[in-house]
Amino acid sequence: MSNHLLHKGFLAQRQRNQILNFVNSLRSDGDLTNPHLKELIGKLNGFSCMFDLSQNEISGKISQYQAGGAVVQTEIPNVFRDIAESVCKEVGIPNKNSFLQIVDMDEGGTIGAHYDAGFDGLINYKCNVSVLSGPYEFAIEKEIVNVEETDLYCFEASLYKHWTPNPFKSRRVLLSFGFMLEYEELGRSKSDPRIRLSERIQRHFQDK
Repeated sequence: MSNHLLHKGFLAQRQRNQILNFVNSLRSDGDLTNPHLKELIGKLNGFSCMFDLSQNEISGKISQYQAGGAVVQTEIPNVFRDIAESVCKEVGIPNKNSFLQIVDMDEGGTIGAHYDAGFDGLINYKCNVSVLSGPYEFAIEKEIVNVEETDLYCFEASLYKHWTPNPFKSRRVLLSFGFMLEYEELGRSKSDPRIRLSERIQRHFQDK
């Protein structure tokens, strides 16, 4: 069982231009304190900025953890919230406990193999939108997803190890929308083998 999804040409050109204008104005000035994240993000050859969209206890906690403590407080343009709503309608999930990571990578950057953080009773469901890049491969365990500019791809990031097999050959801008969803909202249960594995991984990393 998996909830992987790929939607080709999801992002409109008008939205893409608005996003790039905003990303080009960003600067990364956070100090990563989480050692696992520091190693992962160190391979990006670029920067990553985290925004707490839902502004509640759960979204705040996961934003702080995945950003290594550097959550951007600046209000983001409405286009990002509009895209989050469109993603949820496309995938059929509730827009709750949501956060956004903007990743801007230069040539040579990679994303190392990792699981995203999950919490007890919740799955970290990621919906990534490719804003600027050449075609690239994205690995979700044994599956290779061929991603092109403006594509949307979604998966259970706390249940499946994921990474990019090859360094990027050009600049890449990615929107990574995250939603902390209950097991049942994704057709899972506590007895699911992947849920049990995810809970063991959570205890290992979050106790560090």
